Amino acid sequence: MYRLKLIFLVQGIFFCLIQENSLTQSLYNLDSLELQLKSQTDDTLKIKTLLLLTKGYIQNDPVKSLTYCNELHDLSDKLHYLPGLIDALSEKSRIYNAFGNYDSAQIMCETAIHLSDSIGDSKRLAESYSNYGVTLYRTGEIPQALEYFIKSNKLYEIIEDSLGIANSLNGIGVMLMSQAEYDLAIYYYLKLIKISEKKGYLNMLGKGYINIGIAYDELDEDDKAAYFFLESIKINTKLNNLIYLGNAYNNLGNIMYKYKKYDSAWIFYNKALELSIKTNYQLGLPIAYIGLGNIFQIRNKYDKAYDYYQLAKNSYASLGDKEGFVIAYKNQGFIHEKWGNYDISIQIYDSCLLIANEYGLSERTVEIYYNLYNSYRLKQDFEKAFEYLLNHTVLKDSIINLEKAEIIANLQLKYEKEKDQALILSLENENLEKDLSLRKRTNQRNTYLFSGSGFVVVILFLFIFYRHKTRKDKIIAEQKIQQLEEEKKLLAAKSIVEGQEEERKRIAKELHDGLGVLLSTAKMQFTTIKDKSPENRPLIDKATKLLEQAAGDVRKISHNMMPGLLTKFGLYEATEDLIEQLDETEGLNANCEITGDTKRLPENTEIMLYRIFQEIVNNTLKHAEAENIRLQMNILPEQLNITYSDDGKGFNVEEKIESKSIGLTSIESRVNFLSGQIYVESKPGEGVKYVIEIPI
Repeated sequence: MYRLKLIFLVQGIFFCLIQENSLTQSLYNLDSLELQLKSQTDDTLKIKTLLLLTKGYIQNDPVKSLTYCNELHDLSDKLHYLPGLIDALSEKSRIYNAFGNYDSAQIMCETAIHLSDSIGDSKRLAESYSNYGVTLYRTGEIPQALEYFIKSNKLYEIIEDSLGIANSLNGIGVMLMSQAEYDLAIYYYLKLIKISEKKGYLNMLGKGYINIGIAYDELDEDDKAAYFFLESIKINTKLNNLIYLGNAYNNLGNIMYKYKKYDSAWIFYNKALELSIKTNYQLGLPIAYIGLGNIFQIRNKYDKAYDYYQLAKNSYASLGDKEGFVIAYKNQGFIHEKWGNYDISIQIYDSCLLIANEYGLSERTVEIYYNLYNSYRLKQDFEKAFEYLLNHTVLKDSIINLEKAEIIANLQLKYEKEKDQALILSLENENLEKDLSLRKRTNQRNTYLFSGSGFVVVILFLFIFYRHKTRKDKIIAEQKIQQLEEEKKLLAAKSIVEGQEEERKRIAKELHDGLGVLLSTAKMQFTTIKDKSPENRPLIDKATKLLEQAAGDVRKISHNMMPGLLTKFGLYEATEDLIEQLDETEGLNANCEITGDTKRLPENTEIMLYRIFQEIVNNTLKHAEAENIRLQMNILPEQLNITYSDDGKGFNVEEKIESKSIGLTSIESRVNFLSGQIYVESKPGEGVKYVIEIPI
């Protein structure tokens, strides 16, 4: 999966370094700028307009962007306006990168760096360093690219440009991930996230979350990876950034597939595929195709798997991605192997082997050798099978040895650095000892002079120290007492809530089994009397109807206090039943969607969550006047994510919190009881949305 995820990083950094700094069509009306351009004279104002048009068209129409950029370059050159000329060179480097013309992009970057340095323009110099880093990355010169991103970062820090700092941190992270230094990459991504959260750079956060999620995924810290992918989905949904949403869904699909949660993986891959098709994002398509093909293969639906692998192969071919092409084609060979078409599978593996050897894809070569061994073994050509098994073993061992040698070399380098540091420290200590000896002789002359005053100072210090310590101990003791009291209150509150639920269950049972039975018996008695006392028949019919109504009310109260479905079948069945009942209400459309492993939760947790749903639904029915209700539950390995929304009247969240609304306070207290978190989004006239996260 590494290669598939790295493709997104390549595209991710390109968009990070361009979109955040550029003013796109969403910010400027390009049509009005073009009209404005026609009436402008050749001056710096026209240069600024040309720059905005260049940036505005760089993503959707690079050819048009290059036309305006050439005009920007010519006008800046004519007016001898160096800042405009540097901007033109920077934009050209980005456009050439988009076209794959890396030699020209490199020339533009080097010229922009030289001019920026000559006029002492630190901001443009930092930006040129970043652009050069992107170009070097595109050409595979990763260490050099890392150097330029670090240079860019230092300059941005000097001029205190926080957005520039965030961009350069993202570049550093991508370079480190390209060298498999995931721990160090995470360090820089966390810095990126910190500054982006502080400054509100949502677009940068949406991408940073994806990159750090991929880094954690590579370190097999899947819970952290899934968390950051989900965080990126929240932000990119708000921003309507569909490309990065598709990226996050593809990566979540990989994690679910890894843990054999194929239903969840299927959902995520399909979402990624839908978004990639919608945005025409070619890099996202083959990853989703491969993922869906793998799920069909696991489920022995080989025809479907083969079709998806074919789609992936076609996508990789159009992208010129040889390794992706080999992966998809090799998977098709495996399908033929499953069908018993060993000659065809061997033919496909041989073709894959030629491509892998030509482009130095050693890891894929190891896999193909094993696949050839397996096909020849199944064909009962044991001589050939042994030959390819031997090739597989030898190449695999050589790769392992190379990895070991690289690890040893890294350790040796670290050892040499530590030796150098130890030598420097030894020399510093030697100089320090000489200095101390000189000072000692000088200080001896002053010792007797200051000994008396020193004694007084020590006594005073001890007095202040013990006084401060006494105060500190007192404060710590008070804090411990306060903490114990809080814990005691929390335990008491928990006991009260649990007791309330137990009492609800007891009352519900007594109402249903006691009073409900008595009312039903009384109704039967009245029915018997009716036949024996015709003259009192109207009164008996009226009494019977009242008994029926009372019995119905008792059943309804008993069900509301403790639904039978909740105790028998659990939270998910009870919740679906609750929403289905709402859906049957005239004028109301209610929908419930539950994904993930629907195993039973602890009883108290299920009851508390059901009470939360009841309270939210009651609020909607009483106040919202909504026509549509939607409840989604996504069950992850260690967390339950709940989203509830309606299209009702909505409300001002801050006013509700300040007024201590009983309904909202009740919901929050129950969520806090479950150690969860709740986010409420609502405005008057725009409905309401609750997002609840509960650890399970």
